[in-house]
Amino acid sequence: MDVNSSADGAAASAAAVSVSRPPVFSASRAFDTAIWRVVGNPLVPSPAMPAESDSSGGSASVGASLQGLGVAVKDLFAVKGFAIGAGNPRFLAESAAQHATAPAVMRLMEAGASIVGIAQTDEFAYSLAGTNAHYGTPPNPCAPGRISGGSSSGPAAAVATGQADVGLGTDTAGSLRIPGSYEGLWAIRTTWNRVPRDLVHPLSQSFDTVGLLARDPKVFIRAVDALMPDDDSIAIPDAPQAVDFAVAPGLDAAVEPDVAEAVDGFRRRLVAVVGRRGEALSAPSSAGSSSVTRMEVTPEDLDWWESIFQSVRGYEAWRNNGAWVGRNWDALAPDIAARFRRDSRLAQPDYEEGLRRLRAARAELRERLGNRVLVIPTASSVAPPASASQDAARRIASARAATIRLTSLAGVGGLPAVNIPLRTHEGLPCGVCLVGPADSDRSLARLAVRLLRICCA
Repeated sequence: MDVNSSADGAAASAAAVSVSRPPVFSASRAFDTAIWRVVGNPLVPSPAMPAESDSSGGSASVGASLQGLGVAVKDLFAVKGFAIGAGNPRFLAESAAQHATAPAVMRLMEAGASIVGIAQTDEFAYSLAGTNAHYGTPPNPCAPGRISGGSSSGPAAAVATGQADVGLGTDTAGSLRIPGSYEGLWAIRTTWNRVPRDLVHPLSQSFDTVGLLARDPKVFIRAVDALMPDDDSIAIPDAPQAVDFAVAPGLDAAVEPDVAEAVDGFRRRLVAVVGRRGEALSAPSSAGSSSVTRMEVTPEDLDWWESIFQSVRGYEAWRNNGAWVGRNWDALAPDIAARFRRDSRLAQPDYEEGLRRLRAARAELRERLGNRVLVIPTASSVAPPASASQDAARRIASARAATIRLTSLAGVGGLPAVNIPLRTHEGLPCGVCLVGPADSDRSLARLAVRLLRICCA
């Protein structure tokens, strides 16, 4: 497959923003502290030297594939010479400067990228909203007046506003996919354990993954290759007609009508591409075919996966952060403190049982998916309004609860997931998500870019 031609078409059909140059920050120029914790000119330059390009797009040519591009790094990754703040000013003040840079950051730098700055996150990456009580809510330029999504909120906003080309973040329960959907960005949650998490402040090691965001599809593919230089162990075919797709009507129940309409339109066009023109994929009565089949997901499945998240993620979140949190309850936003208080009551036997259930559910989910690519809504709604009112807080909490029902499948399965940016009929950003087999990340990203070109042309 010609990645460049596919990306060119996707850029045209999606009206992708052109690649930016890293912005020049100076002491005299103010920067948005809701987006950035610290910035530079650049903050850390690339160590890579320009190298001859390889038009094959293979892993042999990572060299200078990101030369001249700027990266916003989520404030969970170690960057040599800077402390990790994890979205909390008191935690930052008590943290020491790092003596090394996280391997995931180094992979992008060695491919030619520079670090523009360290970008904000929800406190301890424990939210999907991006509404940090200490630093504010980053802007959402594609949906003004609405939240950015989190917890990779700073990197997402930096990319969406054109201040960085790539956002490096983490995704535990949707923390890259959701800001991607809310802000019209390409986003990938990688296969669990495929990208090293060394020197990344953890929330839950059983679910945490490293991934990235980008505006431009060509940059997205190049950054994915740099982050994961090794070839996929499972390669998804280049041609969509050769891919076995799946839909899961059981996941559509909690999706708002405007998002459901956009996703269903995408899936209808996909059916036309793979030869089943006109079928309504979201309809429970849809018949299967060799190209598009159903994957059964029941409400009991969703309850089961959510209970696994609660016990395993909760116990690990407290194990990783409880020593500090227990001394600093007054330094936390109320919603974050409430989650940690709940986690503090989890017992080790509950955790061990949760791990047993996770192993069983992960194996069962991977077997159920097989080598198919699942096409589902990324988030349950468009970005909720950004407001300090109680009604807005309720809407954000409701959207978070419904969205976790969607994102938990990839989280429990440890599977790669890519957000394809779409728009609702009213023009608001939303997303359709491709969930692929474990270790199919690079080919899944390429398929996503190709599908936007042919399904939204």
